[in-house]
Amino acid sequence: WDFHAWNMAYNISVAVPNTQWEERWRWVRNGYELLRDKAIPLNPKSILLYRSMAWIFQHKMGGVADDCHRHYKRELALAMRALLGDPETNETFAKLAEAPKDMDAMLQDPGVAPLIDKLRASDKAFAEADNKSFVANYLALRQNPQKFNPKTFAVIDEFRGTDALDRFDLFARAFQLRNEWKMDIAFMQELNKKYGRTNIDDPNNRQPLNWEHPDAHAIYWAVLGLKVAGRPGQYLIDEKNTDRIVFHGLQALYRQGDIILYGAPGELPTVFLQPDLQMFDSCNELWKQDIAKYEALEKGNPKAVRGGHANFLENAVELFYRAGHKKKAGEIYLQLRREYSTGSHSSDYSMPMVEFVHARITEELDKISDKDAAEQILMSLHEAYFQYAVRRDSEAESRENWAKDIYALYQKKYGEGEPGRMGLPSFELIRYAAFMAFMNDQNYPDILRRNLAARIQLERPELFKQLMEQDKNFRDMIEKQSQQFPQSETK
Repeated sequence: WDFHAWNMAYNISVAVPNTQWEERWRWVRNGYELLRDKAIPLNPKSILLYRSMAWIFQHKMGGVADDCHRHYKRELALAMRALLGDPETNETFAKLAEAPKDMDAMLQDPGVAPLIDKLRASDKAFAEADNKSFVANYLALRQNPQKFNPKTFAVIDEFRGTDALDRFDLFARAFQLRNEWKMDIAFMQELNKKYGRTNIDDPNNRQPLNWEHPDAHAIYWAVLGLKVAGRPGQYLIDEKNTDRIVFHGLQALYRQGDIILYGAPGELPTVFLQPDLQMFDSCNELWKQDIAKYEALEKGNPKAVRGGHANFLENAVELFYRAGHKKKAGEIYLQLRREYSTGSHSSDYSMPMVEFVHARITEELDKISDKDAAEQILMSLHEAYFQYAVRRDSEAESRENWAKDIYALYQKKYGEGEPGRMGLPSFELIRYAAFMAFMNDQNYPDILRRNLAARIQLERPELFKQLMEQDKNFRDMIEKQSQQFPQSETK
């Protein structure tokens, strides 16, 4: 089972040209569906199969090794968004968990039965469908009504806004999760409570995992494997590898678990991955649990593991500070002081947090040239433009402020406050360069770039004016250079 699943998901899929992403995606699905639908039900105590299932989601779909990985991420995200909503909430999961598990309950519902009868009468696709196909057709109808008889969507319009349609819609989504995706909604809720996102300002407010992300599914199958097929009191290699998938899955959700789907109407959206700082608390808790597990089960030296945790916390202080969450950054810094000021991996955390962050930046700037410093500032501003384009204004502001901080620290240390002293251009020029880099970046859809320029012009006219002035100065400089050094005529 493991060999055939791997062969389809990895070997056969990449034998297909990357221009045919739909065909590649079909073979990736064939691989994990073989494990999910046949191998695991027949061998429920084989932890290897759960690990392999999780690995396809984490590495093949969640990683970047396959040229088509963004297509896989998009298709999974769209499928989950249709079933779980956007955003996913604890309330939605509670309703899905309580939804009836079979069609008989819907047929016996006096409000829903007429809806089902009218759908069957409106289109052959519904009239001849079994229960599983009926639900799949209904969900497809809600997403792509043009694929069905116009009379069919008229039935939806007739019932729109009614409790009957809401009840059937909830049933259909839960049915699809249980029967197509083979997922236990109650178990998903358990994982949400244990590993879900926590509000940065209120750690007691825990929201669901982002099930649009492949690593959430990797965690599901890995934890299910540990629960069903793990051996308490032992720590065999397959269990250790499965355990690592959970750990790396949470790390991936923290580093790039925020999925943005952006596209023009009628087009497949482009996928962008961003850090999800709301995953920090879950990652931090698992770090501490793994340290305890490592010490108890392997009698091992925890120095390397603890060192990794300290580095994780140090990076988190800077990351939250950069994002404008200074209160949370301070809380993490206090944890560093408590847990790592003494012992085998002790460091000096006595300085104030702001000085600690600035010291890290300064240390990094000491290692790079003025060109690299300008590149760091440019990339931070580039990211700010993206966040502003997708209307995440607070994130855009924090990244712009971070770019200003880097610039100010560099100029204070090397330029004595004079722009250009050490070869660093003015901040305005770097901001213009970042804007032009974004506007010419083919990784972003045309509509996103056009919308950014239009929004800056409308909502930040002073910035737009500055950018246009820099553009004029740049073009004047090019024109002047071309006059001073005219190109020789070809004979």
